Amino acid sequence: MASVLASFLSLIPKKIAPDAKRSAKDFTRSRKLPFPKLIVFILSLVGGGKSKGVDIKSGEFFRAAKRSGLWPEADQIHRSSLTKARKKVCWTLFRHILQSAVELAYSFYPRHPSYLWHSMSVIAFDGSKYDLPATEEMRSEFDPKSGLQHEGRGHCPQCLVTTAYDVFRRLPIARSVVSIHGSEREQARDLLPFVPSGCVLLFDRGYPSFDFISYLRDNYDGYFLFRCPAEGTFPAVEAFVRSGRQEDYICITPSNNYLKGLSTRQRKKAGVIQLRMIRLVSPEGKISVLLTNLLHKAGFPKEEIIELYFRRWAIEDHYRSEKVVLEIEKFHGKTPNSIRQELFAVVIMSVIARTLMVITSKVEGPKGAEFQFKNAVMTLVGVTTEN
Repeated sequence: MASVLASFLSLIPKKIAPDAKRSAKDFTRSRKLPFPKLIVFILSLVGGGKSKGVDIKSGEFFRAAKRSGLWPEADQIHRSSLTKARKKVCWTLFRHILQSAVELAYSFYPRHPSYLWHSMSVIAFDGSKYDLPATEEMRSEFDPKSGLQHEGRGHCPQCLVTTAYDVFRRLPIARSVVSIHGSEREQARDLLPFVPSGCVLLFDRGYPSFDFISYLRDNYDGYFLFRCPAEGTFPAVEAFVRSGRQEDYICITPSNNYLKGLSTRQRKKAGVIQLRMIRLVSPEGKISVLLTNLLHKAGFPKEEIIELYFRRWAIEDHYRSEKVVLEIEKFHGKTPNSIRQELFAVVIMSVIARTLMVITSKVEGPKGAEFQFKNAVMTLVGVTTEN
């Protein structure tokens, strides 16, 4: 395990790249918190919940660094020093570290069929709203219409966080953080380049549209599976629901409003899309439909596809871990840059912790790797859990 952790730590740059600096003078002098240790400290801030302030966590972090021998000369820093140092690091550095950490995690994960579905990885996409510190800078960046002066809105501004999540390995593999008025479909498009080809992509009810399905067909080499409402989407879906059939094939066509915005060439390319439909009935009797390009019935039985869709709940569990267990919404930073740092840092820590959990498990496969996520992360950063 020590060698695996060392491999992850090696992803942290020793020096900040010149084009990543906010100023040419940044990180040119000797400081109490040099660049690589600053990055590790920010990772540690998100790794154990937010019940303690920066000053207390700073003390724990530096005491652990001294005890371990990794940083014998370490001295605790004041939160104001951290605030100044963080301003010098653009959040995009953490996005880059996340990409490298995900690649490394996939190389370490055991080659085991329990992490795959029909020999394919399964990636769920979902967006979630996160409450932010109530500052004017935060409102301007993420949620201009927040505040009690706006009818029907809460005091805290919010942002939209979209995550791509490997549901069998339980790994977040990509993330975006945008304005609350951003589109989940657009964010899924932006994250698609970070998803390996040949996967099955899972989407909830807010994602189906002809435009988005057409985009996946033309730009992704793999399969997709949507949950679709029984009403208000495609006429062919509504006709299928009325028919009472359990599964069928349909062709969805672009609406006239959709075609109006296209060139003649784009209209010809839009065409029709053949999909397979599977009826889904909730315990309360509510009907919805699964739409997929997993067309081969013998190779992909509908019972297996239904079971696969509900694997999507793993991403909901991940959001719950961030918000409830790690209390990520109690942000230490108060600027858009620092908020993004922490929202990417927490998924970096998740990738590292999940990988270590799997490697150290005595039982091969994801079920044997499940133990308390918070303790795993806190152990990783060298901080002793205190009740």
